[in-house]
Amino acid sequence: MRLAAVVLIVVTSALLPAHLRAQERVEFIPSVSLFTVYDDNLFAQTQGSAGQLLQLRPSFEGNYESPTVRLLGLYSFDMQRSNHSALNTFDARRHALGETRFRTSPSTTLGLALRYDRTETPGEINIETGILGDRRQAERWQVTPTVTRRLGQLATMSAGYDWSSEYLVDGERGTMHVGRIGVARDITSRMNVTAHYVGRYFVDDLDDDASHAAIFGWSREMAPGTRLTLSGGPKVTSYRGLTPEVNVAFARATSRMRLATDYWHGETIVLGIHGPVRVDSGTARVTWPITRFTELGIHAGVSDITTLDAREATNYRATLVGSWSPGGIYTIAATYGLDYQQGDIRRRLYLDGMPLLVEPEIMRHVFRVSLTVAPRFRRSILPPDEAARAKGVSR
Repeated sequence: MRLAAVVLIVVTSALLPAHLRAQERVEFIPSVSLFTVYDDNLFAQTQGSAGQLLQLRPSFEGNYESPTVRLLGLYSFDMQRSNHSALNTFDARRHALGETRFRTSPSTTLGLALRYDRTETPGEINIETGILGDRRQAERWQVTPTVTRRLGQLATMSAGYDWSSEYLVDGERGTMHVGRIGVARDITSRMNVTAHYVGRYFVDDLDDDASHAAIFGWSREMAPGTRLTLSGGPKVTSYRGLTPEVNVAFARATSRMRLATDYWHGETIVLGIHGPVRVDSGTARVTWPITRFTELGIHAGVSDITTLDAREATNYRATLVGSWSPGGIYTIAATYGLDYQQGDIRRRLYLDGMPLLVEPEIMRHVFRVSLTVAPRFRRSILPPDEAARAKGVSR
């Protein structure tokens, strides 16, 4: 796994026919990051235990691009040392990502994305909810094939399948299958509408559930660099009957600021929880490029989760990020993160056999400073005719 992403890029580019390797570009980025971390609640518990961490993260990234093919691969792993000896490990987390797009014709594009995560902090795997959990070894796999085809000048048809599986290494497993098919049509050069069918199938150790949704969307470019997207529709589920699904997104990008916000009312899986959970989630990201080398950002989010047996938790999270890249291969960054969670969907508290009407509260502050060294190695290969002309040779 450590070099799988890089090997995929090299092997695929080598196997491509010569006429498809015209105008190819290859880039390889090995990097190493050193983090020093202070966490006042290392085990994400109501009564927190503070500690320091020193982390070393080697990383390998590569990409390949030609007129018809695009490949991207990334792999990283963390080595960790702490004043809590139980957290000392050479394998605190792993992350691998692979993505490819292949244009089989001027109107058809095939895609495939793969992702793998392994961590001792399960909250990192709960990507869509941010729900905190005890330190236990957990893994997540995701595979997403897609196909897109243009239908004339104004319409596009797309279809995809997403398989996600999350499990605690010594415990529960949950799997989500998502199938999508739909059409998008441009109304004007700045506005389009969409219609999709989305089917989901949830499987775990106890039971399985399904849902079917008809989603209709509208998107408009309000101004250069500014876009508003609305989508939603009815959803029929095997566990709650008829419910809505809603998504709202707004993005704006200028030379002085980049802003992205979204709200989602839907369903997903959470590590260690039986069945699908209902999600109300809102996120916001704001980035300010202060100078050519300095950037500040704020990431914030809130997620309200309700399980099939009516357990509920709300997670509030915010991160302040600052980075300085003085040029060359070095980047220095500092972050402050805050998590506040009300409720616990993983357990109930009882007294004399009756559940207590209390909501556990978890507060967590994390300070992190990092130094990253990332040299880039690029190569651009011209087509035979252009290469010959560059050398002053006629063909």
